Amino acid sequence: MAARGQGGRSRSAKARREFVSEVEEILERMRDDLARLAEQADAGRGSDPEIVNGLFRSAHSLKGLSGMFGLDGMSELAHHLEDVLDGLRMGRAVLDAPGIALFDESVTLVSSTLSKLDDETGREGLEETLGALVARIDAWTRSGAAEEPEAAELDLDPAMLRTLTEYEEHRLGECTRSGKGIYVVEADFEILSFEEGLAELGAAIKELGELISTLPSPGESEASQIRFSMLVASELAVPDLCEQLGVSPERVHQARAVGAPEAERAPAAPVPEAPAEEAAVETSLKSISETVRVDIRKLDELMNLVGELVTQRGAVKAIAAELAQDARTSRHGLALAKVHKTLERKLQELQAGVLDVRMVPLRQVFDKLVRVTRRLRLDLGKEVALEIRGADTELDKLIVEELVDPLMHVVRNAYDHAIESPEERAAAGKPREGRVRVEAFQRGNDVVIQLADDGRGIDADAVRARAVAQGLLGVDEEISDREALDLIFAPGLSTRAEVTETSGRGVGMDVVRSNIAALGGIVDVESHPGRGTTLSMTLPITLAIIQALIVGVGEQSYAIPLNSVRETLLLDPADVQRSDGREMLNLRGEALLLRRLADEFGLEGAAGSDKGYAVVLGLGDMRLGLVVDDLRGQQDTVIKPIQGPASKVRGIAGATELGELGAVLVLDVSALVEDAVRGREAASERTADGGESTSAAPSDADSEREGDE
Repeated sequence: MAARGQGGRSRSAKARREFVSEVEEILERMRDDLARLAEQADAGRGSDPEIVNGLFRSAHSLKGLSGMFGLDGMSELAHHLEDVLDGLRMGRAVLDAPGIALFDESVTLVSSTLSKLDDETGREGLEETLGALVARIDAWTRSGAAEEPEAAELDLDPAMLRTLTEYEEHRLGECTRSGKGIYVVEADFEILSFEEGLAELGAAIKELGELISTLPSPGESEASQIRFSMLVASELAVPDLCEQLGVSPERVHQARAVGAPEAERAPAAPVPEAPAEEAAVETSLKSISETVRVDIRKLDELMNLVGELVTQRGAVKAIAAELAQDARTSRHGLALAKVHKTLERKLQELQAGVLDVRMVPLRQVFDKLVRVTRRLRLDLGKEVALEIRGADTELDKLIVEELVDPLMHVVRNAYDHAIESPEERAAAGKPREGRVRVEAFQRGNDVVIQLADDGRGIDADAVRARAVAQGLLGVDEEISDREALDLIFAPGLSTRAEVTETSGRGVGMDVVRSNIAALGGIVDVESHPGRGTTLSMTLPITLAIIQALIVGVGEQSYAIPLNSVRETLLLDPADVQRSDGREMLNLRGEALLLRRLADEFGLEGAAGSDKGYAVVLGLGDMRLGLVVDDLRGQQDTVIKPIQGPASKVRGIAGATELGELGAVLVLDVSALVEDAVRGREAASERTADGGESTSAAPSDADSEREGDE
């Protein structure tokens, strides 16, 4: 009994995961369709019936799924959306900005309900919210109700008209009223392959106009063929339509309004009837799609297995080397070494394949930003253009998912805080329309996402004053402008005087930094009052299997992600200088800040102060020389989280298993570089403001440039 119950619970959990996955796909399609309809509305064009139909089908699917899962509130909302969309399809309502906003809100609320399926407390009040939204949708529907005007009667065969659905009749009337030509296109297809031919011709027609209906039709055709009549609306004339579709003029009949002169009237189309029974064919049930939906947790499990194989590969190499050194077993050692080489090559291919499956374009996140900004423009009454670049840049799926909230926070702040009102911008000599640019690009082994606006910028003095008022900064404590800008990431700090529905509560920017840091990335901000702000996020491409440089400090070994290592140097004590109490290395004429790994974690038994190696770490434009005792090789690693107190140690990203070395800590390069470099920049700015350096080490060029500005 217990086993059966456990199996039932497992099946229930699996069913829930599949339900959530299905609904998320539906919501994603609805968001895309709504974005396209909003663009058409902004451009003053009518709603594309194909998009409205897509939304209608999505709402219908959502209604069915939520009803099967017992979510009555969600099912009722989807049912009302389906009714409204049916009204839009039939011309009984017109989609305007408030309507699009209601649909957006509906999708957001369904998504919120989806995220709280297992949270009984969190779902309290959602049913009331869903009911209130249904009432608002009904009110909007009643206020926007419209009667469909009568369309001109066409000389189409009555039998064809009787076969049209109500929606097809509506589309026929809409196209007639808009002045499009109405045509009946006849086409014969081989019975065994008519589906492919019909789909190809239908796709071609949709590029030239609208395919209103497709009906099987009798006619003089060969026994191996089947004929279809396609009711088409297009702005093209008959010759152009025939040329574009590649059909003869005899197969295209233009319908005319009843009462038109006889010379202008085209012959009526043949009466469509159901195909004869002998013409019926059995269609294949084979799926057309070659796409398989995979739970990301299964990919994680697969990645962990690959990581275990990587560890065992190292053990095989060690055994092969040991056997090769003994004359009695050298032949077996060489044979095993060849096997190891093949295993290594295949594992690299397997690793690359798994990583490739996990990679997704940032377009998934950027499209969500577009939808959010459309709503922000309505709520805030601001004229803002969003520019997207680099949407095809790829990142690990898990990183992309965790990027959603940080990017949303930053974009909301840009629209609410940074971009001025149209009147304020005009008074400052700026265009009334503000601009926000989101750009992604690859830099080495990292991906950089920049969000830039042309708004009012951040006032460093206002940040200082706010920090003093909130006790984050002493009254007499002096900090540079860069340090002041860095305070915007402090929890609870906001320079906004009033609280709005969008932002201004002092939450968000601290979440941005903590979330990005958890992904092994860093956040940097640059701002110029009156000109705008640029926030840069630098992230690793993946957090799965990575190559690591193994370094030693005393008896301890550590792993450093190799994608952050720019070079390694044998440390020469003569090249080490000191500035403001910090060690610096003159690296080809540039000042490289040094930090000793032994000092970072208070390790004992490390080498002398001037011995060892400098591992040059790079993250974005930041550089740091990490001093270690020795270099112990490279190895593929799988980073795993640490349980317990060590999970909170700053500078430690996780742990990995390295065969004979056992469990080894993996360094968090972003934390080490950010802590070291930001402190160094602040010291350089204070020196530029009038302080004196204790050595002749090069100054920070970036800080000098900012001081000049």
